[in-house]
Formats: sequence, C-alpha cells, structure tokens
Amino acid sequence: LTTLLTLALSSCSTNIKHDRLFTGTIVRDCTGTYIRVNKEDYLVCNNEMLWDKKEGETVSVIYDFEKTCKKLENKATCMMYHEHKGKIKIKKNNN
Repeated sequence: LTTLLTLALSSCSTNIKHDRLFTGTIVRDCTGTYIRVNKEDYLVCNNEMLWDKKEGETVSVIYDFEKTCKKLENKATCMMYHEHKGKIKIKKNNN
C-alpha cells in the first residue's frame, strides 16, 4: 500500500508544472546572462529574452528550471567560472 501511494504521488508531481516568478537584477559576463535574486545567480538559458535589457536592470520573469542549456552547450565562452544556483528558461518577461 505504501509503495502504491508513493508511486501515485510521484507520478502526479512529475506532470504538474508551476509557473515561478523571479524579480531580480540582470548580471552579464563572458560566461552568459544571469538573474541575481537574493545574492544568488541563475543562468538564463534563453538569454535572447533579455537582449533589450541592460546590465543591472531589474526584471520580473516567469520561468522553469532546466537541467541543461542546450542552446548554450555548443557556444564558446571564456575560461572564467561563474557560480550559479541553477539554470532557468524564461517563459515570459513581465517588464
């Protein structure tokens, strides 16, 4: 019974996506575009959504977490390491 309940709960949770809202500051360097929230940076996988925004500008976005940034995998970047909390894909720019 416990196994059945665990299976039912886990199958439900993987199919439901919740819109998440970030309000943060744009940070850019040679490694990519990030949104900084509470001193933690999140790499933006689809940074074209923020091309019209400037470094240091505050933005509010609806996003999903991503495991990988497929668009960024084959692009050359600098040898700098930019620590980040996770990778996100912007679904909607609220600005």
